[in-house]
Amino acid sequence: MSREMINKIKDLSLKFTPQIINLRRKLHANPELSFKEHRTTSLLESEVAKFRPDGIKRITETGFVALIKGSKKGKCVALRADIDALPIEEKTGLPFSSRNRGVMHACGHDAHSAMLFGAGRILSEIRDDFEGSVKLIFQPAEEKNPGGASVMIKNGVLKNPKVDAIFGQHILPDKKAGTVGFYPGTMMASQDELYVTIKGRSGHAAKPQVTVDPVLVASVFISSIQTIVSRKTDPYESVVLSICSIHGGSATNVIPEEVKLSGTLRTLKESVRRKVIKDIEKLLRGITKSYGASYRFEISHGYPELVNSPDETLFAESAAKDYLGYKGVFRGERFMYAEDFAYYLKEVPGSFYWIGAGNTTGLHTATMNLDEKTLPVGAGLMAYIAWKYLTS
Repeated sequence: MSREMINKIKDLSLKFTPQIINLRRKLHANPELSFKEHRTTSLLESEVAKFRPDGIKRITETGFVALIKGSKKGKCVALRADIDALPIEEKTGLPFSSRNRGVMHACGHDAHSAMLFGAGRILSEIRDDFEGSVKLIFQPAEEKNPGGASVMIKNGVLKNPKVDAIFGQHILPDKKAGTVGFYPGTMMASQDELYVTIKGRSGHAAKPQVTVDPVLVASVFISSIQTIVSRKTDPYESVVLSICSIHGGSATNVIPEEVKLSGTLRTLKESVRRKVIKDIEKLLRGITKSYGASYRFEISHGYPELVNSPDETLFAESAAKDYLGYKGVFRGERFMYAEDFAYYLKEVPGSFYWIGAGNTTGLHTATMNLDEKTLPVGAGLMAYIAWKYLTS
């Protein structure tokens, strides 16, 4: 039965490939930023409605879920895609490049959404071949704190019916198109946004002795903060601590009153996360005090570390080997990226896996693209994972 169903799903994925690709290109050409995905959501809802799911429900202003019921009551499995884009000016030169200036699908969420649509289209055709139900979660704002996943969960996306397991996928550049990789356990980092204001005393640059130079203090802090990673953290723990923006001053001969910094903290363990945050403020307090400056330190706490359930990950990997063969499955990698899919995995068992996008520049770059051969493979595999879970 499994081989028969694989062939059936593959035939359906090929049949629906033009629809999947067309949807991905429409989404790519019309990207929208986090929590502002109004047209994106309307387009996806209208396309999903065409295969007549058993219900479509808005969970947030721009997030919705579609339900596909099988032949009888049973377990419920969820499949998720994110739908938002990034504030990046596209430079791919594609005929379906972004029409929205300064906004681009540079992380593949257009592909994720199109593949989930494809999976739903396939599952709607085989709903008599499984018991239970499938939830298709089209989620906003993966790229912005507090993360659309946390909001969707608060609004009940994992209830009525209760989700028993959840699966999601993310494109990965420089892996062969349509191959997939799995990683049980902690696969991605937690993520916090850091905001620092260093306040000094402004004055003429020719009389630095009567000022407190926040530019100098900021430079000392930026140089020193890496000692938290190299000298205050166990070498066996993973920490990324980066200051990514500096703003201060407006003239060549004026020492400014303040400098603003922002950056990111990524860790793979909650205890390390808490310790590093304390170490940052301790260092900041000491440096500013020694120079006679003051500071304000704010943290926008982001996503927790993403921890794949071992059993569900091995299950999904086994399903992928059924569907793609052993050569279609690569050894998954751990990255210091952050993903709000982590919130779902705090609530229900599941797995988040990589799907190769072919040779392209990295995620979050202005020239990021993907080999569209990935799309029907990703759609079919998601459908097969859902079917196999419900029939196991």
